[in-house]
Amino acid sequence: MDDREAPVVGQGVSLVGVVGTIDRVAGAQKAYWAISSALRDRHGFGLVQVSQLPPLEPLADDRDLHVLRTPGRRSLLGLRQILALRRILYAVKRPAILFPFQLDANILASLANALLPGRLRLPVVANERANIRTRTALNLERGWGWMFRISLVRPWSRWCYRRSAAVVCNSEANAEQMRAFLGAGHPPVVAIPNPVPAEEIQERFPERDRSALGDPGAPVIAGHGRLYHEKGWEILIRALARVREEFPGARLRILGEGMKRAEMESLAESLGVRACCDFPGFIADPLPSLEAADVYVLASRSEGMPNSLLEAIALGLPCVSTDCATGPSEILGRDENIGRLVPVDGVDEMAGAIVELLGNGETRHALGRAARRRAQDFQIGACASAYTDVLCESVADDSVG
Repeated sequence: MDDREAPVVGQGVSLVGVVGTIDRVAGAQKAYWAISSALRDRHGFGLVQVSQLPPLEPLADDRDLHVLRTPGRRSLLGLRQILALRRILYAVKRPAILFPFQLDANILASLANALLPGRLRLPVVANERANIRTRTALNLERGWGWMFRISLVRPWSRWCYRRSAAVVCNSEANAEQMRAFLGAGHPPVVAIPNPVPAEEIQERFPERDRSALGDPGAPVIAGHGRLYHEKGWEILIRALARVREEFPGARLRILGEGMKRAEMESLAESLGVRACCDFPGFIADPLPSLEAADVYVLASRSEGMPNSLLEAIALGLPCVSTDCATGPSEILGRDENIGRLVPVDGVDEMAGAIVELLGNGETRHALGRAARRRAQDFQIGACASAYTDVLCESVADDSVG
């Protein structure tokens, strides 16, 4: 049976999705939208959309979107947001399931739900899309402000996840870390990978011969994502300087925006590679620019299940990725038949892997073909069906309770 002909098992059940912002800028938000839309369209769930902030590049129709606060308007411990969400939850038609994405939204949703009368509280299926150990680590390098924030977040996150009917993580490694973080007696913790619309992407971008560089005199290395510390882009810029010792015309294209942009441009300038680094910023449709590249690189220090890497393999790009604690190895595997894994912060290893792929057309083409096949394992249909099983069990447990 085609996955778009799945049975309508969620009919009459509302999902109250809560997310930081329903925006196409970041991977977690795109994953949320793909999953929640599929649960609505393929499995019949109702959908109430709640965004903490108004989206800059909206994925949802504004008419169907509840926004909890406007930028710059804050309250003590987010109390205004908690009370606004409580009002929404109070009015939602039952049966319903609270369906928050990401750590802040999970805590917010659990607090608002706890303020409802007991008979009106909703079962919560929380979604953690990042490495919980990294997200809650007390890291002095991030500054005292970060340390203080995390010291508050750690107990609240454990409290909210332990109160959930189920916790969904986007990789098995993430799920294992979540189980360890919660300790004995935790609710079910399930691993469901992020989806990627592989068929749509591959229909749009047919397989092509990767054995020839697009421009042998100026091969292109590409990556995309937010310009944040966790994404490790400065390691890729340092690697580029070393790659250019072997391929003097090599260029780097990083699509995305974020607080580290000025720092990255300054680093590129200091290394003498600014003229061959392109920082076009956020692009609503990055796929054409990525597909035209010769090698794709994910330089992250921490990931959950990186949507950027999933999109890259769907395009059939030869990929190099850091082997951060969760995500990339579950996508590329460790046998090097789909892509190359290198150590986190490993400039030399990253540069070496890029040089290998730029210099070997047969390997590039073989990895690209294997990547396209691997992307088929992350289709939205399987993801939505797995979510439906978790959601239906949560509703059944709530009705029994």
